[in-house]
Amino acid sequence: MNEYHVCGVLLMSRPESTALVERSIGAMPGVEIHANEGGRMVVTVEGDAYEECANLITELSTLKGVASSSLVYHEIDTAALPEESVQ
Repeated sequence: MNEYHVCGVLLMSRPESTALVERSIGAMPGVEIHANEGGRMVVTVEGDAYEECANLITELSTLKGVASSSLVYHEIDTAALPEESVQ
């Protein structure tokens, strides 16, 4: 079985740093901004391994201009791939 992780993160950027934070996030593979209202951002982090996602979330929280971050959702999809299914 393979795993696929989807994490929801709320970020708050400093008002003067919102554009910088958006650009930084845009350069991160597996990370996407879904909403941004005045520096309050809803971000998803997706990946094949927990460690990969955890490292990206840590990187998000330490980006220049980020005031706070909170993991608010984590789902692990463990659906079997077609070649793993019992026939």
